[in-house]
Amino acid sequence: MIDVVPLNGPALLLRARGRINILSADTFEAAVRNAAAGANSTVIIECSNVTYLSSAGLRAFLRLWQDLNRKNRNLHICALKPYIWDVFRIIGFDRIIPIHADVPATLTAVESQKEQRTSEQP
Repeated sequence: MIDVVPLNGPALLLRARGRINILSADTFEAAVRNAAAGANSTVIIECSNVTYLSSAGLRAFLRLWQDLNRKNRNLHICALKPYIWDVFRIIGFDRIIPIHADVPATLTAVESQKEQRTSEQP
């Protein structure tokens, strides 16, 4: 359901796959939490291999975002299939969780955020 992708950079890259529904959402969420626990960085979830996302899956993404946000960490999502992207957009998740076209675009955004935070520090 989640694969950790080796990445030399400013983020932890996780590749999600399969269906994230009522039967698997809790497992998905726990897998992301476990993978992110050892890192103190932005979490990117690449979703090109996610074939279905139910409301339980949406709730898992929201809870992950909330948890990371409380820890002053960021969640980015990328490579959503168009029909899943539409759901994220319709319910307004794209206004709270950064969503990008692909991994390179996400890494560019993460680097930009990092540079912005660095320049804002006294």
